[in-house]
Amino acid sequence: MRNSSLGRLILATRHPPLWARWLLTIFAFAVATLAVVVFVHDHSEGTSAPTKSEREAEVEANREGNVVIEEDQAPHTARLDAGVATLTALERSISGDARGRIQAGNLTGPFQSVHCEAKGAANASRAFRCTVHAAGVAYPYLAVLDEHTRQFTWCKVDPPPVSGAPEVPVSPRCRP
Repeated sequence: MRNSSLGRLILATRHPPLWARWLLTIFAFAVATLAVVVFVHDHSEGTSAPTKSEREAEVEANREGNVVIEEDQAPHTARLDAGVATLTALERSISGDARGRIQAGNLTGPFQSVHCEAKGAANASRAFRCTVHAAGVAYPYLAVLDEHTRQFTWCKVDPPPVSGAPEVPVSPRCRP
């Protein structure tokens, strides 16, 4: 009798019932899925933190970007001639600057207009905010007129590329 029981057991393991086959298939799939998840998790942890060379490259790229912005925001000057209206002279000067930037490929053209308005009270240094319109884009400028030397100083203002990014400050020469 023992041989027949052993024979049935061997036969049952070779051809398990359908429910047992499904259970084994689901179990094997679960083990394979778990193995893939563990593998991906272990190998993705090392790549989530930047390496030292990646951090150094990011610092260098930010430094170079700030240099470019500082050059773009560099102060420019012009004299206010006698007998010329202040806003007219300032708008002409900034218009010439913007047209030069368009010709150099630093602004997208064509040039459309420039508009300036005085900010604050008139004193020894008068402050102005100007906007250049070129190719449908508004470019902000800050300007100051030194009444004693009759000299304008203006800077193009480059806002941060993304919200929350640090702003490169405009030269103190362009602020009252």
